[in-house]
Amino acid sequence: MRLALNSYFKKLKVSGIENIPKEGPIIFVANHPSTLMDPVVIGAIVKPQIYFLAAAEFMGGGLQTWLMGSLFNMIPVYRPDTLPEKSAKNSGIFEKCFNHLGNKGSILIFPEGSSITEKRLRPLKTGAARIAYGAEKNTDVKVQIIPIGLNYSDPHSFQSELFVNIGKPITTGSVALNAVEDEFEKARMLTDIISEKLKDNLIHLEDERMDALFEKVRKVSNHELQSVIGEKPDLIEIFKLSQEITEGLSFYAKKHPEVLDIISRKLDNYIKRASFYGITDASLSKGTQVSWWDYCRILFGVPIFVFGYATNAIPYFSSIWVFRKLKVETSFSGSIGLSIGVIFYLAWYIGWGVFLSQLAHTWWFGMSVLIVVYLSGRVTLQYMSLLKNIQQQGKLKRLFKRNRNVYESLKDEREEVMKEIVMYSEMMSKP
Repeated sequence: MRLALNSYFKKLKVSGIENIPKEGPIIFVANHPSTLMDPVVIGAIVKPQIYFLAAAEFMGGGLQTWLMGSLFNMIPVYRPDTLPEKSAKNSGIFEKCFNHLGNKGSILIFPEGSSITEKRLRPLKTGAARIAYGAEKNTDVKVQIIPIGLNYSDPHSFQSELFVNIGKPITTGSVALNAVEDEFEKARMLTDIISEKLKDNLIHLEDERMDALFEKVRKVSNHELQSVIGEKPDLIEIFKLSQEITEGLSFYAKKHPEVLDIISRKLDNYIKRASFYGITDASLSKGTQVSWWDYCRILFGVPIFVFGYATNAIPYFSSIWVFRKLKVETSFSGSIGLSIGVIFYLAWYIGWGVFLSQLAHTWWFGMSVLIVVYLSGRVTLQYMSLLKNIQQQGKLKRLFKRNRNVYESLKDEREEVMKEIVMYSEMMSKP
């Protein structure tokens, strides 16, 4: 599954894997921006076998519930707001969790209670805290809670990016928590701690009205960072920059909202003008020159591109065709798309592997060819992305030759926007 995720996402980075204890009991808690993709990602990254707490309405009933519980380690939770008539069954679910944790097992909980794609952590339910305290009380174990921040660029799109940030363990034995006798209050306090630790590991915007502005500032800032360091920043650098942007937006939203209006207006004007001429901010930040290395990659990469495209086109376009026919809801699109792709590519690769092995009368030949086909497919995706970037640089170069005044004014406008962002960032840092 990790191989499938590396193919689905253009970039996938995991930070903090060393924070996961070598043995349980462990409760993993995470934000929940993608209904089915989130448990798939965490299940592929985390080594201990995990039991998932999942909303019962998504598990069906009867045989389907049994299969999901047996094959995918899913434990149904009956939410009072969706299945009020069955919520009484949750007491038995809690007992099952206590016993599993008592046997040094691991459980994954999404404490937001539902899945919504947004860059913020919604108020948490107290279930994770109550299960942790219940397991300690009933089975005499010490539970560790591991916060996981899932930071997608877009969880529903192929070749998007994902940064998984794993925080340090949260323990229930702090002095402040032990001093509280009321169990409900103690669970609420622990839930507040979990919330803060999760926010430390993900991009959290307090106000949804800042989402659009955040995306604009983030994009131009990422492109500026790339032009400064001379290479694409890794996902850790992008995450740190994004956190700084969220802090800045939150600061000015509370203290000087007029500043956000100024930046938003200037960014909108700049982006609209660039878009009118068919220019992207990414290309404008790089300038008109294309490196000789990129030209060499395009030239010498043609044979690999042709081979990779020819050998992977059928499962690729078949997956897209089936996905479009299914008309999947947005919240399920990423995970369903991944599943369809895995099925088609596995069938395609296994079929060719068996055929070539039979043809050559040796299994290693078929396996070697499949490895080459898979790797060439990955290179083909990178080649197409590079080709798109060079085409954008070509548009910019033609604009420079055809209307240099427009080109220079766009550059000046972009520079002014960046100066505004940097200036207000420095003002925020001053005491």
